[in-house]
Amino acid sequence: MPGPKGGGAMGEVSVMLVYDIAGEIGKECEKLIDKFGSDAVASLIPQVINALELLEALANRNESENSTVQELNDRITQLETEKLEKAEYRKRFEKELETIEEQWRNESSDLVALVSRLQDENKRLATQLRSGCDTDSGIDFQMDSAQSGDFQLLQQLRSQVEKQRNELIRKDMELEEKATDIEGVNVQMERLKTSGRETRRRLKIVQLQVRSLCEERADFLAQLQDQHREIVALRRRLGLAEKENEDLVKTHEDDPLKRYTTTELKELMAERDDLRGRINDLEEELKLYRPSSVDSEPTQSETPSEEDPPVQGPLPFEPDDAPWKKSSESGIRKFFRKLFSDPDDPTASFPRRSLSTLSKMALSAGPHCDIPF
Repeated sequence: MPGPKGGGAMGEVSVMLVYDIAGEIGKECEKLIDKFGSDAVASLIPQVINALELLEALANRNESENSTVQELNDRITQLETEKLEKAEYRKRFEKELETIEEQWRNESSDLVALVSRLQDENKRLATQLRSGCDTDSGIDFQMDSAQSGDFQLLQQLRSQVEKQRNELIRKDMELEEKATDIEGVNVQMERLKTSGRETRRRLKIVQLQVRSLCEERADFLAQLQDQHREIVALRRRLGLAEKENEDLVKTHEDDPLKRYTTTELKELMAERDDLRGRINDLEEELKLYRPSSVDSEPTQSETPSEEDPPVQGPLPFEPDDAPWKKSSESGIRKFFRKLFSDPDDPTASFPRRSLSTLSKMALSAGPHCDIPF
């Protein structure tokens, strides 16, 4: 048996693929029925139906599990992305910390060198004061030069501190911008996840609608086959009725008394009864006018002992396959009643089945037997 189109691994089984498989099985069953008769697959069809129903349930479960796996994969991808972003952020942060520490070490070295120089200068000045060798003008000049050098060094240190403070502020602003960007990316990812869930929900709704449409199509096909069967049966009965009518016409032509219709026969019977009543009345009047001698003699009357009852017309024959005599049946029961009916029975004739009716009707019905596993 050729496999259905679109087949794949077991992880890719879907409900539509199950319907395609059912269509292929229906084609093969029709070939077997046409070749060997309906008795060859009578015991196989219920098991095939149950197997297809089981496969459909597994396909539904597979789709649900695939949706869950997809959601988990999306969550894993999101977590991995967040992990990479955090690692990158931590790496940048550590690098910036190393840069700041290096700057502080350089500044500390400069400050230590400055303190050492100032200490040396103080020692030198103290030595000069103790020795008293220098003049007051020389001392003032040296003190002014020392103070000017210290002021320039302090100015440089202040500018470096201000520069580092500005650099720290700029880094904080960049970190805030990065955090805002990460928050926006997370919001966008949540929105995409919500959209994906909504899309999967709509896909499930569309699959349910497709399944219900397939079941409705199977019901419509069953109704069409029932109507076609009724039409064929009515045409057959019409042919029999026409043949009987021709036989009755021939019989009426042979017997003149049978040429009357039911209404005419009723009218003739009523007229006959009326005439018999009038005859009885006239006989009573004759009895009154006859002499007494004549009354002793027995009179021979030909009055009937009993009157015939009025004739009623024949009731029309109700056909066995009348629509009001049919009981409501499910689609699968109708299908199998047609599939396994006796081909010699004149009331069991039906048109050739469509190739997809078997699978669609079988899937639209419930289970009928248990399959041993």
